[in-house]
Amino acid sequence: MNYKFWQKKTDANKKKKTKTREWVDAIVFAVVAATIIRVFFIEAYTIPSGSMERSLLIGDFLFVSKVNYGARIPMTPVAFPFAHHTMPLTTSTKAYWDGVQWKYHRLPGLSDVKRNDVVVFNFPEG
Repeated sequence: MNYKFWQKKTDANKKKKTKTREWVDAIVFAVVAATIIRVFFIEAYTIPSGSMERSLLIGDFLFVSKVNYGARIPMTPVAFPFAHHTMPLTTSTKAYWDGVQWKYHRLPGLSDVKRNDVVVFNFPEG
């Protein structure tokens, strides 16, 4: 057992990472960081219908801050990242596994919903 773990390693003792390993590390870090940002901080949406036609048009893009009103903790631990309800390029395959369900929980937010705020609700079922 190495009891000198706090000492700086010399260049002779370090193993050099391969290019493949560096790419894999970078991709894993990017996916984990993007998932954390999407779940807890900010998410992109598009306007699907004309229900807010006077202020937002169909196809407009929104970036929604989850910090202001509090981020909702995912209710299932296993989900395909970057997909809302169904898997990309399919119409019926769910992007999550509902075998394990957690209780609904929302983190505390920085402010409350005020009049004339644009609010994004849950992704519609189906």
